[in-house]
Amino acid sequence: MSYMTKSEYNRGYSMKLKGVTISIVILCLVMLGCADKGKSGDPDTLTWLTTSGYSPEAPDAGTGEYLADKVQAFEADHDMNLKMSLHPTNIDEAMARLLERANTGRAPDIAVIDGYVLDRYKEYLQPLDELMEEKGIDKADFLPFAEEVITGNDGKIYGLYMSTDTRMLFYNTELVPEPPQNWDEVVNISLSLQEDGYEGLVLPLGIGEGTSVTSLWPLFWGQGGELVNDEGKPTFGEGKNREYMLNVFETINNAVQKGAISKRMASSGEENGANGEVSTGKTAMFLGGSWQTAFLQDLLDEDFEKWDVASVPMIKDAERTSSAGGWVWGIFTDDADKQEAAFDFLVDTFIGEEGMGRFTSIQGSLPARQSVYDSEYYEPGPFDDAFRESLENEAEVRPASNQYNEISVQLQTAISQVVSGSKTPEKALNDAWKIATFGDERSANQ
Repeated sequence: MSYMTKSEYNRGYSMKLKGVTISIVILCLVMLGCADKGKSGDPDTLTWLTTSGYSPEAPDAGTGEYLADKVQAFEADHDMNLKMSLHPTNIDEAMARLLERANTGRAPDIAVIDGYVLDRYKEYLQPLDELMEEKGIDKADFLPFAEEVITGNDGKIYGLYMSTDTRMLFYNTELVPEPPQNWDEVVNISLSLQEDGYEGLVLPLGIGEGTSVTSLWPLFWGQGGELVNDEGKPTFGEGKNREYMLNVFETINNAVQKGAISKRMASSGEENGANGEVSTGKTAMFLGGSWQTAFLQDLLDEDFEKWDVASVPMIKDAERTSSAGGWVWGIFTDDADKQEAAFDFLVDTFIGEEGMGRFTSIQGSLPARQSVYDSEYYEPGPFDDAFRESLENEAEVRPASNQYNEISVQLQTAISQVVSGSKTPEKALNDAWKIATFGDERSANQ
């Protein structure tokens, strides 16, 4: 479309051309909006929102090649284009953007969603029960925590849990023949090992989500603690929940004060921070994620045989608990043909016995379906029996509350202050509670 010339403007065409321009712009915006909704867009294109790690552009060559082949096969079999876009690398930002798109009717046809926040999207997602029945996928085959995540309040299934992970205690059996069962034993073993020049227990206690899901939540949940109520409002600083969280802070602080845990742990907020510690050859135990097994194998070579895993040590008399993660696929489009095509792609690539078995084996993650652990298509890792038991009997997921991120950051900050010695456990917890609930109190006073 050409621009207006000055002579045209002077001849009186200005209003007419402006009107045409506005009409065209509006028409284009409407058409783009409709196409983005995945409802009345191109019937030959399926829009797919994923992360780089779950795409043909994955940093891991094996994963990228596997997914590239699956995309090519899907497009050939369905005579349909699979149009891929990627989430931002910041997970919180990615989930917020997707929710905004869903809320404004611009969601992609299919998208991968961080498992613990799936509840926020269920009103926009399509129920998958009929498609699952057609493919012979039993919802009860998903691990217990995963089945709970993907099931809506109406009992219908709104997501497909793809892969998962769990947190456990990794320990060198040559140095620690029997893993500690509780934190009293953690302290005793760690102090004993230090006499021989070894680090006892390494764990994330700095600013980072690893601190929350690996070092705090299992100890808190194991006592029966709840971070939020049914409305998603913080509860960790009141009643029994405050008592449980204070127990966590005091338990960790006691270990630090006795010298069983180094104060430098306050500078590490992610599980992978333990990798450097293990590489020194002086670390006997660490709390970490199942994905770190591959690192241990590569790093330790033959010495890897000395290592094993066990449940996260609990505060005495608490129930054994762990944190599980992982991602879920959701289908947003209400176009029946696209729903079926999307489901075919997800099952073939990520969810079916062969798809999940091959994908998790290549990627080094854990299957979210129980039957896949025994499948011919799955290559189990050295600790898979223990990981599976943890996922079946101990795993919990973070609450889907919109306030979760604030709660997590404040408690990460609080425990790092305790470990570094800048605040007492009670002062740190009280301050975290005040900040996390400030918005609620302000609203109540308005």
